[in-house]
Amino acid sequence: MINKIDKLKDPLVQEARELSSSKKRIFKNKIQLRGLEQLMWAKYAGLKIESIFISEDQNVDDYSGFSSPTYQTSNGILKKITETNYLIPCVGVAEATPNNDDFDDFVLLLDDVKDHGNIGTIIRTGKAYGINDFITTNDDFDPYIPKTIDASRGTAFKVNFKRYKTPQSAVAFLKEKGYQIVATSPYGKSLQSTVELDKKPIALVIGNESVGVCNEVLEAADHIVQIPMHTGVESLNVGVATGISIYELRLKEVLTMLAEKIISSLGRKVSVTSKLIRRAFDIKLKEISEFSGDQIIFLMVLKRKSQMNEEQIGEQFGYFGDRLEKFISPLYENKLIKKEYEEIEITNAGEDLLAKLWPIHEKTENILLEGLTAEERKNLKSYLEKIQQNCIKIMKYEV
Repeated sequence: MINKIDKLKDPLVQEARELSSSKKRIFKNKIQLRGLEQLMWAKYAGLKIESIFISEDQNVDDYSGFSSPTYQTSNGILKKITETNYLIPCVGVAEATPNNDDFDDFVLLLDDVKDHGNIGTIIRTGKAYGINDFITTNDDFDPYIPKTIDASRGTAFKVNFKRYKTPQSAVAFLKEKGYQIVATSPYGKSLQSTVELDKKPIALVIGNESVGVCNEVLEAADHIVQIPMHTGVESLNVGVATGISIYELRLKEVLTMLAEKIISSLGRKVSVTSKLIRRAFDIKLKEISEFSGDQIIFLMVLKRKSQMNEEQIGEQFGYFGDRLEKFISPLYENKLIKKEYEEIEITNAGEDLLAKLWPIHEKTENILLEGLTAEERKNLKSYLEKIQQNCIKIMKYEV
């Protein structure tokens, strides 16, 4: 339903009008959205759009996709809301993303960057490289100036901003959080592509368009680097320089932190856990049986599937060639399995062994899951199944 507002003094109009000022936007942590494109960006970013004002000339059906209250008003009131002498046919009010101190391992420190277009480009470039946190050295920094929003193509709505009053306070905070400060300067002693980074999170400093990074930040920086340029080129646009710096430092970060990232990766954790589980089952089964946990699980799978060939066994249990022969030979020798043509089946003796060992298997599983509630056990199984399904999706596209 579209309501009408015809008074400039309407409280909703007054609040929207206040947000044409940077000071009010910062104070209220709200945004004035100008035009349908900015409204769409805000919607897709998940922002709460509190109200939308549209011109009487607008087709109301164009706004049916928004759940926010929508008001039709005069062109004159819309111009007053935006404080412009030209008409913007739709204007919105949205809550900005709350600021927080929970930063990722790579952040950008904007040291008095002034140009609104440059700021939008830096935000968009940073987000493209997975950077979500932007720290500033001035507390009047406003990422929601219309030109900045447009230059960022709405990515300003998807990132986290943290303002500090001075460069010193911003750097002190980052150092306290364990970040290494990397500043760019034409006089840097190291080339950016050759700098040896520490195994710490990175705060890349983007300097002012005219004077670059201030002395206070340079003095506190852990690394001062330069981007090599061809003779005759004095400097790069700050947005272009930011893209080059992020790319090179991201690569450096990956190479420097590679060992730590591998150790903490999902694949490795799952692999280590799998090996530990197998070892635990082996220890418990060896107490009463000569067979390993994998051999018992193989018999269980065989019982369920009726038949398997050697290729299927290899794919499921990771045994091939001599290892596969060593794996299944004891089962043949003890007449627990038999081969019919190319297919392997479980025997009656194998089924009897499973019946005897199943309580041990179940008891071991309960020991491994000790401390988990019934709900947590159920969730664990569900999570593992989801991961398996996602792996299968990837394998389906394997060439």
